Amino acid sequence: MIIIGITGSIGMGKSTIASMLKFFGIPIHDSDLVVKGLIETNALVFKEIKKNWPEVIDIIDSKEIINKGKLSEIIFNNIKCKENLEKIIHPLVNKKRKMFLKKYEFKKNIVGMDVPLLYETGLNKICNYIFLALTSEENQAKRVLKRKKMTKEKFISIKENQWSDEMKKEQKPYIINTTYGKISVFILLTFLLSTILFKEKVLKK
Repeated sequence: MIIIGITGSIGMGKSTIASMLKFFGIPIHDSDLVVKGLIETNALVFKEIKKNWPEVIDIIDSKEIINKGKLSEIIFNNIKCKENLEKIIHPLVNKKRKMFLKKYEFKKNIVGMDVPLLYETGLNKICNYIFLALTSEENQAKRVLKRKKMTKEKFISIKENQWSDEMKKEQKPYIINTTYGKISVFILLTFLLSTILFKEKVLKK
């Protein structure tokens, strides 16, 4: 089974690439989506968050829920809180990733892993190929600052916790420039997938 890692800094177009790979029938493990699901539905995660940060718990219709906005504000302003939350969530995300890979091991020729911090967490080591989404800094900022509740300070904080684009490019991934729209990305992905499948077929001979 071929594992394609999909990564890129915030606002680079990583999600667009992942969506198109899904269109091609490739299962995608989306780390951000898994984290969101754990925060919203996992009882253990809820218990730990409530214990560590009770101020982020809201009561709506007699039901306790995590206010993700408050939680996000805390972890972006306090590195220790961020690290503590990661200790709670990352083992569960890793478990779900392993389950995903095991599920498709003999069912699919290719799977994808959508991981923002692919290089930072060392997950690039289990990937056969890596697609790195890139665009100009100006385009990146324009995309990100349009997002709900995003501020310039938060944007800078997120970038500071990620490898620079130059560091990522040094790892020799397949670079996907998302600047010119979805059609150009689709054409490039079609070419890359064909190239990868041909290469793997040749290597098996």
